[in-house]
Amino acid sequence: MTKGGVMENLTLEQKIGQLVVIGFYGIDPDAATVRGMLAQARNGTIGGVILFGYNIKGPAQLKRLMKAIHQEPKTYPLFTIVDQEGGRVQRLDPEKGFSGFHSAKTVAENLTPSAAREQYADMGAMLKRYGFNFDFAPCVDLDTTPPCSVIGGLERSYGCQPARVADYALALMDGLHEHGILTCLKHYPGHGRAQGDSHIGPVDITDTWSEASLEPYAALVKTGRVDAVMTAHLLHQGMDPDTPATFSEKWIGRLRNEMGFDGVVVPDDLNMGAILHHYSLEEIVIRGLNAGLDLLLFSNNPLAANAQGIRQDARSTGFGNSRVPDAALPGKIIRIAVDAVASGAISETRINEAVSRVMALKQRLQVSKT
Repeated sequence: MTKGGVMENLTLEQKIGQLVVIGFYGIDPDAATVRGMLAQARNGTIGGVILFGYNIKGPAQLKRLMKAIHQEPKTYPLFTIVDQEGGRVQRLDPEKGFSGFHSAKTVAENLTPSAAREQYADMGAMLKRYGFNFDFAPCVDLDTTPPCSVIGGLERSYGCQPARVADYALALMDGLHEHGILTCLKHYPGHGRAQGDSHIGPVDITDTWSEASLEPYAALVKTGRVDAVMTAHLLHQGMDPDTPATFSEKWIGRLRNEMGFDGVVVPDDLNMGAILHHYSLEEIVIRGLNAGLDLLLFSNNPLAANAQGIRQDARSTGFGNSRVPDAALPGKIIRIAVDAVASGAISETRINEAVSRVMALKQRLQVSKT
């Protein structure tokens, strides 16, 4: 699989499909929701899937599910993604029979970076054993006092010193890379000092954010080992007023132009309340791609937008106002993007740029198998 050959052979619809990462409900390959997802993988309507705790019951069940995903005929490799950080964020939960791993805070307080790398190599081996090829980790957010409820409050940060955070994040990256697992720095441009939860609504970091939050990203990008960076749904009025980083050409531009990162940029879940409550599906797709996102990540989980339940006033008909996942969501995303290219709202050059980065990352998955 070469990027040039791929670009020549793909239709516009297929190109856009490679940019779509979707979540799904179900734990059994025979479940209707899982069969639907497998059909999308086979048809090239999606480029990746992400599994959450509700997809994972235990080791034997997960092996069956992942075997079905990998055995489904497909033209191009599928990203099989999970959030596995350790501590409170472990989709492969030790309570379900999987090996457990320490939180970032515990690792940084008790292990050297070298010893941490060994722990993370074990994590990488486990992820590979169960069929994953992409981990949305490490978290490189800086800790603060009082801690951010969804970062420091959950012990997801390696600390408050940028260099130390970068050292331990690199340990995770190297440990997972040893087993061919892609990694993703998060949550750009820095969620650690935020006071709020973007799962529920907008989080303004204007008064709490500092340039130090970018230092781990800059240091790690210089190593040449960063596969992907995840943007957060954070607002900074001094940087890009009223535009979350996920939709901000300025924030993504700093990552590209100042730090020199030319890998994949992926948003945090676009079903989160900070996005879903304020933008239609059409706006999400067009603004996201035009800002510089290379993947469009949707958990397709109606509960993701509100910790208390599902909001009932989604602005876009058919998106976000249902109590069940939308099986047709990938097709809707593709149609919106195709129409946007036709109207000039998105350039095909931007689509090609994103596809090129995604395929380069998938090429690395192929190489890691050899």
